[in-house]
Amino acid sequence: MRFFSSMQLESLFQQAELSPRKRTNLNLHTSFNDKVQRLYIAMIKGSYVEPHYHVLAHQWEMFLVLQGEIHLKLYNADGTVKESILVGDGCDIQSIELHPYDIHSVECMSDRALLVEIKEGPFKPEFAKVFPKW
Repeated sequence: MRFFSSMQLESLFQQAELSPRKRTNLNLHTSFNDKVQRLYIAMIKGSYVEPHYHVLAHQWEMFLVLQGEIHLKLYNADGTVKESILVGDGCDIQSIELHPYDIHSVECMSDRALLVEIKEGPFKPEFAKVFPKW
C-alpha cells in the first residue's frame, strides 16, 4: 500500500512554482512499460499545455481534477475551437476522458490545480504528443 500525504502534494506545488512550465508531475507508475500510467499533476495559474493530440490507438487519457479549475479546449482539425470546458472546483464537470486524436489544450485557471491523469501504457515518449501544424 502507498499513501500520498498533503505534505507530498504540497511539495509538488512548490516544484511547479519553480518550473518554467508552471507545472510538475509525480509518476505513480513504476515504469513507462506499465499497462496503466497514472500520475499527479500540480499546475500553477498560467500553466498552459499547447494544443496536441495522441496518435496511438491506446492513447486515451483521463483527467480527474482534485483541486482547482482547469480550462480544457477541444479543437477541430483546422484549429477552430470545437468545445471549451471548465473542469474542477465549482464546475459541473469534475473529470474528463479524451480519446486518441482529440486535439486538446489545458490551462490552469485557478491559483493552482491538482489533477490525477490516468492513461493506458506503455508510454512511448516518441509518440507522446503530436502538435498540429496550423
